[in-house]
Amino acid sequence: MLRKAVNRITDVFGVIGIFLIIGLCCLVIIEIINRNFLYLGMDWTIEMTEYMLAFITFCGAGWLLKADGHIKFDLITERLSPTYKRASNILSSSIGFLITAILTFFGFYKVAGLISQGTVTETVLELPQALLIGIVPVGLLIASLQFLFRIIDSVNEFPAERKGDS
Repeated sequence: MLRKAVNRITDVFGVIGIFLIIGLCCLVIIEIINRNFLYLGMDWTIEMTEYMLAFITFCGAGWLLKADGHIKFDLITERLSPTYKRASNILSSSIGFLITAILTFFGFYKVAGLISQGTVTETVLELPQALLIGIVPVGLLIASLQFLFRIIDSVNEFPAERKGDS
């Protein structure tokens, strides 16, 4: 039940990331046309693309983990026995979970502080910093839950040589 809900949220964040990529491309094209042909510049474009890139990264992190698309050491892990491969999956997912869980906790702590202070950016758009920083712990929370699911799956998985015995 929890996994299904988290997977749906992960997919929604993946779709948001796709729309942000499309929006980013359109924004850059519009800026190029404005600067080169209309001789007008939108001062907020660079700032907005920076924010969009951060949102794309943290919206897509959990989705990429769910899709098993992160970088792996296939050259090494493919040569391991099923038991050692499972152990390496548990170890790497546990390390990933620990790191993302810690960063999630401190990220939410930081966002709560920014909300209580009402801090805004010192840029053209003057956006609330909590809004911009908030995607980091949210994206990392999704990633940490995906790491947790990978740990559970690896622990529950039987080695290939034992599957034939049962």
